[in-house]
Amino acid sequence: MVYGGVLRNVRKFALLAVIAIAGSLFFAVAAQASCLPISPAEQRARADVIFDGVALEGPTATGVQRFRVNRYLKGRGPRIVRVATGNIRRADGSGSVTSVSIIAARGQRWRIFARGSARRVLRSTVCDGSRRQ
Repeated sequence: MVYGGVLRNVRKFALLAVIAIAGSLFFAVAAQASCLPISPAEQRARADVIFDGVALEGPTATGVQRFRVNRYLKGRGPRIVRVATGNIRRADGSGSVTSVSIIAARGQRWRIFARGSARRVLRSTVCDGSRRQ
């Protein structure tokens, strides 16, 4: 009898693991599907500013993060820029993130495709072409 109970628990655990994995794959695909298809050439043309840089901080309460620019590939601007990433994290642990938010942690290298002026707050999402390097 004990063996049968253990076997049932193993089957339940295996089923829950399969459901969890399937769910995470669904959300990963849904996140990628939230962007309209756009070619790299269109992403470049649409961006006002493209730069390679390093995130100076993680998510903030405003959703605006600072990046140190290593080099501009398109446009010009200061060495430190602010980018609205859409990733909000408040001091109490709450926050918000969308399927197109840039999830940049402090110290990560990124190529940012952004709209707006580098002298103000740039706007960017993963749909714009921004990606971790």
